[in-house]
Amino acid sequence: MRISDVIVIGGGLAGLTAAITAAGRGKGVTLMTSGAGTLAIGGGTIDLLGYLENNTLVTTPRAGLRQLPPEHPYSKVGSQVVEEAVQFFLTMCQEEGFRYTGGLDHVQWLPTAIGSVKPSCLVPLTMDSTPIQAASHVVVVGFTRLKDYFPELISKGLGNIPGFQKEYEEVMIDPGFTGGRDVTTLDIARWLDTIQGQQACREQLAKQVKPGSAVIIPPVLGSRPSYVVRDALERMLACKFVEVVIMPTAVVGLRLRAMLLQRAKRLGVTIMEQAHVAYTVQEGKQVTAVVTGNIDRERSYPAKAVILATGGFFGGGIIAEHDSISEPIFNLPVTAPTEREEWGTRQLFANAAQPFAKIGIQVDDGLRPVNADGQVLLENVYIAGRNLAGYDHCLEKSGNGVALVSGYKAGLNC
Repeated sequence: MRISDVIVIGGGLAGLTAAITAAGRGKGVTLMTSGAGTLAIGGGTIDLLGYLENNTLVTTPRAGLRQLPPEHPYSKVGSQVVEEAVQFFLTMCQEEGFRYTGGLDHVQWLPTAIGSVKPSCLVPLTMDSTPIQAASHVVVVGFTRLKDYFPELISKGLGNIPGFQKEYEEVMIDPGFTGGRDVTTLDIARWLDTIQGQQACREQLAKQVKPGSAVIIPPVLGSRPSYVVRDALERMLACKFVEVVIMPTAVVGLRLRAMLLQRAKRLGVTIMEQAHVAYTVQEGKQVTAVVTGNIDRERSYPAKAVILATGGFFGGGIIAEHDSISEPIFNLPVTAPTEREEWGTRQLFANAAQPFAKIGIQVDDGLRPVNADGQVLLENVYIAGRNLAGYDHCLEKSGNGVALVSGYKAGLNC
């Protein structure tokens, strides 16, 4: 069997970024994934760093990087790699026709479906909130039968936030769906993929939306990684559209995943869907093959290097039992407080760091796994994404940022 230069285990943002980076440097890459993961249902933004551990808002992501502890993944790889990864991502999006905006020198404040704003770093053009802040009149659009989306909640909440204190008006659109189930944002996005859907949306909005207005809308401006739908509606109505952040499932994550898969395939990455990795073959400190175990039989895939990007607790990359915590593929040690009572604080939503959020695999500066004494355990294995120890992605608003940066670094190193 042909040997891969690199096998990437995990098809989320970290895994796809690692595969794309390695393939772009001429490596033969095989990506093994058992499913779409949280990338497909996520918000599609790259939240690099919004808050520090003491819940202090960072002035800019770049300034925040300088204040992180040495065990943080960003500190491990270094600020230069963070900057390179950000530019790598922006360039890739530009080349794939799905441009993102943002950078390390300012925080982007994104409106949410509950009328608040959240900090981010790199966002698709449809989520750039600049048109809202520049407009005097803002229209908040809702759709009949769309579950858990209330335009009046957005208007009321944003109207109390500095920079977003505008004149708001709510408008409802009826996409004309039939049937008994709730309508989803993906249903509406597919409707707007069609010329008929765009025309029907324009006809309903034109009655109430003035030219020059900013239009807030759920993430429904097409299901594909492009701005065709947004551009068409903006031309029709002479307005600017802004998609808000919603709870999963969000179409923006589907768009980002589709773009990354498109890039990976263009670079020749071999993608194995529903590949359930059972174990690996090791010789000393080198991994020589990855073994998958599916319904029919086990298959062995030789490799020169392996990148582990299987996620944390939710992705199954780290497993907690009543008496143990483990990493199931390589059986790597997982850093966690000895006593279970120390895993969390009593105030779960107290805007404070949670010890369980920092549980993960310790690595060296090259993202290779190490033991408690700092000794490298596997010389050709690299860890990326939520498997890594030392950061609280929920509090920091850094989840996709760490996935991007560590995936990029792992792809370079292997």
